[in-house]
Amino acid sequence: MRDEKLGQILCKRIESLIKENNLTIEQLAYQSGISKGGLSEIVRQMKEPSNYTIMKICVALNIHMSEFYDFDKLKNYMKSKS
Repeated sequence: MRDEKLGQILCKRIESLIKENNLTIEQLAYQSGISKGGLSEIVRQMKEPSNYTIMKICVALNIHMSEFYDFDKLKNYMKSKS
């Protein structure tokens, strides 16, 4: 898997978590302490999330990072991008 594809998959995973939790980008930004603009760039795949950003999102959503990086869920994003 190439790094650019992984970055896209991580962005899609964050977008999916926002939808699954019935949040807006603004709400998740506030809860996680990430700027709204920065989170918006991630969701639009203009910027890749750092591990620190992913950790902040996981804390805000009360999920473990292992759940964020769930291989089966990430694999689904890989298939949808092929």
